[in-house]
Amino acid sequence: MFDTVLEVISGLARDAWGFLAGLIIIVALLGALFYVLQGAAGATFGGSRMTSAAIIGAIAIIVLVLFAFLVIPKMGEALRNMKPSAPF
Repeated sequence: MFDTVLEVISGLARDAWGFLAGLIIIVALLGALFYVLQGAAGATFGGSRMTSAAIIGAIAIIVLVLFAFLVIPKMGEALRNMKPSAPF
């Protein structure tokens, strides 16, 4: 009885995840571009603090993207496996 509803919700969730993945990639690329330009400007003008902050920021973006694409899907899969069966 609820199989059709589950299929519709699963389809929407797949589409939402695809949109979210694309959005994460775009934002990460823009953030990485910002930090690369900031680091280049810092290196050009001799600002070691500005350059080191840009390197740390770029590494943080890489870690966040890896977390988003490696950990969050595994957590969703674990939650899906913990789903109780229907009582009827």
